[in-house]
Amino acid sequence: MDYRLLANELFQSMIRAPKMPFQKKVDDISHGERKILGYLTFGKNGATSGELSEHLDLSTPRVASALNSLSKKGFIERNRDTADKRIVIVTITEPGRSFMLEEHEQAMRMMEKTLRKLGEHDANEFVRIIKRITEIHQESD
Repeated sequence: MDYRLLANELFQSMIRAPKMPFQKKVDDISHGERKILGYLTFGKNGATSGELSEHLDLSTPRVASALNSLSKKGFIERNRDTADKRIVIVTITEPGRSFMLEEHEQAMRMMEKTLRKLGEHDANEFVRIIKRITEIHQESD
């Protein structure tokens, strides 16, 4: 098997494939901002910037920039920890949560539609392969 040729074929397919709606930049929300909103919505609402950086694999300057942008948009709030005033806790606001839930639902509908078109066998294989790729990359970390 020529894996290099296969990798090239995969890249060519990916280049020609249109972006899914949930992959596009929406309302000036960057990928990093989206990851932060997702974590605060579906993970832990009330995290420090350090926790966000660690859990989302984003640099601290990137987190700081994203938090500034999200704060200006009214999607997050930053408040001092009551127990330790040196610590700033980031929480998602109701507009931020609503935005994230709406975007998540849109992504789920699109993915469901795509998987349905693949058919049961190919959809299951696609998910199995994506999970396997994730495992391989986690093993190498």
